Amino acid sequence: MAKRKMKKQVPRRAQTKAKRSGFWRRYALPGLLLFALPFLLYATTRTFGYVLDDVLVLSENNFVKKGLAGIGDIFTTDSFTGYLGEQRELVAGARYRPLSIATFAVEYALYGLNPGNSHLINVLLYSLTGLLIFRLLAILIPGKKGQAWYERLPFWIALLFVLHPIHTEVVANIKGRDEILVLLLSLSTLYFSLRYAKQQSWFALLLSGGLFLLALLAKENAVTFLAVIPLSIYLFTNASLKTTAVSVLPLLLSFGLYLLIRVNAVGYLYNPGLVVSGIMNDPFVGIGFAEKYATITYTLGQYLKLLVFPHPLTHDYYPYQVPILSWGEWRVLLSLAANLALLGWGIRSFRKQSIPAWSILFYFSTLSIVSNIVISVGAPMNERFVYVSSLGFCTLWAYLFLVRLPAWQSRLTWAKQAGLGILLVTALAYAGKTYERLPAWKDAMSLNRAAIKVSTNSARANSYMAYSLYQRGLQEQGAQQLATYQEALPYVNRALEIYPEYSDALTCKGGLLGGLYQQNRDLDQLLEGFYEILSARHVNFIDQYMVYLNGREDGQRLARFYHRAGYELMGKQQNQYALALQYLNYGLEVSPDNVTLLEDLAEVHALAGNTGQAQQMARRALQLNPQSERAGAILR
Repeated sequence: MAKRKMKKQVPRRAQTKAKRSGFWRRYALPGLLLFALPFLLYATTRTFGYVLDDVLVLSENNFVKKGLAGIGDIFTTDSFTGYLGEQRELVAGARYRPLSIATFAVEYALYGLNPGNSHLINVLLYSLTGLLIFRLLAILIPGKKGQAWYERLPFWIALLFVLHPIHTEVVANIKGRDEILVLLLSLSTLYFSLRYAKQQSWFALLLSGGLFLLALLAKENAVTFLAVIPLSIYLFTNASLKTTAVSVLPLLLSFGLYLLIRVNAVGYLYNPGLVVSGIMNDPFVGIGFAEKYATITYTLGQYLKLLVFPHPLTHDYYPYQVPILSWGEWRVLLSLAANLALLGWGIRSFRKQSIPAWSILFYFSTLSIVSNIVISVGAPMNERFVYVSSLGFCTLWAYLFLVRLPAWQSRLTWAKQAGLGILLVTALAYAGKTYERLPAWKDAMSLNRAAIKVSTNSARANSYMAYSLYQRGLQEQGAQQLATYQEALPYVNRALEIYPEYSDALTCKGGLLGGLYQQNRDLDQLLEGFYEILSARHVNFIDQYMVYLNGREDGQRLARFYHRAGYELMGKQQNQYALALQYLNYGLEVSPDNVTLLEDLAEVHALAGNTGQAQQMARRALQLNPQSERAGAILR
């Protein structure tokens, strides 16, 4: 009892404060190294542009372009409303991540659209995250007295984290700021929660609640720290159950406030009764329960593999780059065994209050919300999904070689040096891979070319590659434009081979076919391609283009297409009578006395229940061909 009272005495607290304030003075060199490395490694991103979802949250976001005046709209609407407007249903789920978008609005108010500055801010925030990891873990894992900084576990954990190549997507993609902010703010929350647990600082408690609210506003996955923080307090402090409960209380209050803010802005918490269609919004649509969770289990193994050996890397794991697997697949079983063994180690170590327990349970806790196990996140996996969780991996990896290896081989004097050597090699390999990976993020074309080398089975990667080439072709002329469109066509065909109903790919193919026609005037190629598109799904682009072709091309050839597409495909096979009539009427515009089209129109009108119009078309057909059996049958 006497000892616990002594801890609360002022001299002791003053001593602790002095010790704390001198941390960065004592560790100036490793601190400077951890701060500088991200800037050195990611220096080239200063010249990079906007890619992927940067258009949604920044460059084409109408709220961001209002500057400071748009912040109110940003915090009171779905995060994609500034780009999509009232067409938010185009993207499944409710995304409410206003904080990062608000920072973009502030940037716009200061200097307009400047991707280089936005990239620089990402690197700065990432660098600060590395410093925070070092400082936080120095509290949790203080190390031995007199131990050199380069032998301390917190330094190696932070170093591996800032160098890890799997983070390139988050740091080099401006939109990744939401991921950076959620970890930075969540760890800050943990820091002040620990301050309260150890020192009973009410100011720290208040700060933890405020920071946690900001973390939730950065991205929803901050909610996992409701488990991480009490876990950390239990494992690394002697705090009582009461103190732990008090530490968590402001976090729960912040979470409740966040839910109120979210519901007020979005209208609901998550996907209320929204029917998700298409594998691009949910890769498991149409997949059985067993296959779904077998595939998810496989992705969990892939995350572990990429954390240990981050090659090859890609930003695109969309269907079907990740294959749909069954429980009989060895890859699924191997992943299940690896993850269960890892989780078992964490649970067994829990009572010992050990570092492996914290790192493993941190990993699984933070990964849970993006794993697709409970909530569908719209993609089977993504490298950015493990950004937060990777801290748990880095902790365990550094622990294995800096602590556990020398302990296992205590009789070998070189075991410690061997562990340091392995960590150094790992760090250098990570840095090299990060440097090699970064140029892919320079612009859309470089990113797509890098993705298509790895994600050959992704419908999205193939479609995006085709679209990038199509966009480039629009800026070209003559033979160069023709060559670019011809280069793009195999990619879009591959995308449609993987996912025949992919609307973006169908639209892209329509544009490519139109561009090729403008160069080679091959009407048969154009019409055959249009028919293939319509066989999969109706695309408005084709309607517009057919209106353009009417009067410019041979009417009889067009009429044969309208018969085939309007009558045989849409009318008889698909039962889309309105579209069938639309295309058949297009045909009458170029061939008014075409008996076949008149018969088609009569029959489709009859199928649609338009008796009067069916008889009218039948009479016209009989006037041109009194022997028409189809027209006669309709009038009988």
